[in-house]
Amino acid sequence: MLTSILAIFLAVPPTGAGAIAPNLVEDNGSAWMTWVEPVDKEKKIMALKCAKYDGELRGWSEAMTVVRGNNFFANWADFPELGVAKDGTLFVTWPQQSGPGVYAYDIAVARSDDKGETWSLMGTLNDDRVLGEHGFVSLVPEGENGVRAFWLDGRAMTGDGHSGEGGGVMQLRTTIIDDKVQKSELLDDRVCECCGTDAVVVDGVAAVVYRDRSEDEIRDISISGLNVKSNLVHEDGWNIAGCPVNGPSVDVLDGTIAIAWYTAPENTPAVYVAFSKTPIKLSDSILGRVDIVVVAKDTAVVTWLEPYGDNGEAASVMLADVHKDGTVNNRRTVASVSPSRSSGFPRIAKVNGGILVAWTDADREQGISCKFYKLH
Repeated sequence: MLTSILAIFLAVPPTGAGAIAPNLVEDNGSAWMTWVEPVDKEKKIMALKCAKYDGELRGWSEAMTVVRGNNFFANWADFPELGVAKDGTLFVTWPQQSGPGVYAYDIAVARSDDKGETWSLMGTLNDDRVLGEHGFVSLVPEGENGVRAFWLDGRAMTGDGHSGEGGGVMQLRTTIIDDKVQKSELLDDRVCECCGTDAVVVDGVAAVVYRDRSEDEIRDISISGLNVKSNLVHEDGWNIAGCPVNGPSVDVLDGTIAIAWYTAPENTPAVYVAFSKTPIKLSDSILGRVDIVVVAKDTAVVTWLEPYGDNGEAASVMLADVHKDGTVNNRRTVASVSPSRSSGFPRIAKVNGGILVAWTDADREQGISCKFYKLH
């Protein structure tokens, strides 16, 4: 079977002490990782870096610096995103503080035409000048030399939407980035405030999954694209007054689409996977933080965080194979991490011959750890 494990290898990344926020994106059988790490703690200067993993035999490239500074809005949930255009042009986005407020930040954009060795700044992804929240970006290829971006945009919000002060709602917006950042378009005018997005290209059309938000505070997962009317992935009926900071993940391979998400209606937490309208329950985890890759016509591999211990004082980065017929097998523990926000979100990507897993290590001196699962 495609997902039977032949071997597991430590894939030690070129990250430094204190590195956080790993993110992975696939690139023709390889995977790029972005992360943020301190380079001058005294001056509070951080660096956004990237490196490419070419599989077990070739390993990692050297780390390359995208940008450095002291105005990163670096946190556990809203991390940098890298996109690869069809012609190999690279784009990176990251949250960058725009004002004195806690939630005043824009989405900065940079471009590389030489495989990540040098980068040029392109301004901001969001085309407003509101001192509010903008983040949780997803990038997918569109055209020959560009990418389509989806993100959460707080231009209509006032005050601090997280504390209940102020008004307005979070939007979902999209645009094209190629030689410049194009004018943005509104996709959904009322979405959850800080659950991450994810996107894929299906039959040439970009689609994004995100946590929606109804007028009566039902926050279920929706899928939307420029040519697709927004619709629910599944009617969970999760009524919650605030954002759970737990976004969905989506992947596609040869026409097979799979979506993973966390929900907790009536205080009943669960991680689900769906290949169609019928969800497959994967876990009762109260942590969620999912990522998914489709590895065969009827099979996906999913990662999430699972608490353990009498009081949930620790957590495991988990992997499992989920099949379209509803079976779940090869459930395995990747690593032990903290159940707190400091662990961030584990990430996975398909690489030639296997699956690459990245996570923020419990040992902050080690920073980020990775494993490569070689598959049959």
